[in-house]
Amino acid sequence: MTELGQRLKETRLEKQLSYEQLQDKTKIQKRYLQAIEEGKYSVLPGAFYARAFIKNYAEAVGLDPEVLFEEHASELPVTNEEPSEFTPRSSKTKTNVPKDNKVAKVFPVFLTVVLLAALLLAFYWVIQNNAGNNSSEPNTENVDKYESSEGDKPEESTETSEDTGGNDGNSDTSEEEDTTETESEPEKESQEQKVEELSSEGSIKSYSLSGTEEFTVELKMTGDAYVDVKDESGQYIEPGRKVFKEGDTQQYDLADKTQVTFNIGASQHVEVTVNGEPLTYAMEPSKRPHQKIVIQYQKGNEEAD
Repeated sequence: MTELGQRLKETRLEKQLSYEQLQDKTKIQKRYLQAIEEGKYSVLPGAFYARAFIKNYAEAVGLDPEVLFEEHASELPVTNEEPSEFTPRSSKTKTNVPKDNKVAKVFPVFLTVVLLAALLLAFYWVIQNNAGNNSSEPNTENVDKYESSEGDKPEESTETSEDTGGNDGNSDTSEEEDTTETESEPEKESQEQKVEELSSEGSIKSYSLSGTEEFTVELKMTGDAYVDVKDESGQYIEPGRKVFKEGDTQQYDLADKTQVTFNIGASQHVEVTVNGEPLTYAMEPSKRPHQKIVIQYQKGNEEAD
């Protein structure tokens, strides 16, 4: 019996379905259902029918067939599909492209360049004329009147700037005090829980958890889903290798672990939180149902090596 067949059989027994009942649901003969569980695919009509029968079987017992095919790809029979005909490149009809087409493409670009150049020349001419008008000699009478009537004001502005300088000194002192107060705040925050993303490759996303004595992961099921959990040594953590139902909630107390891997089938139905903080998957669950989340844990305020 293959691992795929064993998993299908265990799920069928959990559903309390007999071969006769499963036959009525799937319209697959009883002997074919038994052959799938025992891994005797040679009994089936062919490799194509084997995959189709396994898909119907999985859906009837509430499992995601896409997850099964991905996890047990090595156990499934390979279908021999005939290659599609290849049309030689030389036999393909050539599209007659008129020679004038290139000119039609280049002409709008050329016209745009000419218009931009004309606009730049006109802008340059306007600037040059304005500069020539501004360079004319100023009215000396008006300048003399301005200097005689406003001659005493620069001294007042100097005194004002000195007063302002004194005020600036006080504001600098207050800013330094504020900076000292804000610099002391991060020391307190460094002792708080931190959940950081380490990497995201393919369908696997890794996180680190530090700054806390607690390591609790909660799974909430919004639909049927398969979950198994392994620790840093590759051992399964119970309850694991289990099909959860819609509405189930499962908590794992993992304070004695340094790394945990959650292997989740039908991830679109599973919400994951660590110490109350929600985690996201590496990919959109609707596009990739089977995904993994890896959490590395440094207890308390320990730093990762």
